[in-house]
Amino acid sequence: MEPVNPKDRLIRRVAAALRGHKGPVPAAPPASLPVPAGGANRVARFQELFEAQGGDFLSASALEPLLLALGEALRLSGVATLLFPNDDPAARQVAEALVPFGPFTLASPSELRQPSGRPVAGIQSAEYAVAETGSLVQTSRGGKTLLPGLLADVHVALLSPAAFVDRMDECLAALSDDPPRNISFITGPSRTADIEQTLTIGAHGPRKVIAVVFP
Repeated sequence: MEPVNPKDRLIRRVAAALRGHKGPVPAAPPASLPVPAGGANRVARFQELFEAQGGDFLSASALEPLLLALGEALRLSGVATLLFPNDDPAARQVAEALVPFGPFTLASPSELRQPSGRPVAGIQSAEYAVAETGSLVQTSRGGKTLLPGLLADVHVALLSPAAFVDRMDECLAALSDDPPRNISFITGPSRTADIEQTLTIGAHGPRKVIAVVFP
């Protein structure tokens, strides 16, 4: 048997963590509403709308090239620190796998509250991706924090294929039985034109959002 080098071992750990993140089981669409044409192509429709709103979309058939592409994107954005929730194993494994690409340092949500001179990336598993609007959906179910998608300069949302739904009402129906206290809908980078109608990116949240679909 050939020895397993540290890089291969890390890739296997990430793959194992992501296999445990299967995503939610979407609710069936209401019978009164027709299923949109091309429903099986919801990932492509999500990508089109998400990128139209300024988001970055990454996917690949294998884990290693996807990590390479994500690491390069974060490096080019000037990211120095990676933040992940302590109760999100997939986000933790991805963050640890990305450390050599920066090099990046790892931080907890509490440490992110401290002033930082360089951009921070918040990595978190998303619960849903809505093809109808190109929106990511993250909630506080189970006591989860939403800080990676609110306070970081760059937000990385990890998606499983099962997280994609056609319509927003499917997502809301799935959440209705046990409504979370907080729900975050992310449709591209934070933006506002409140001041003199001048568009500002990253005014109230991340200035860059990356959706990553893992195989």
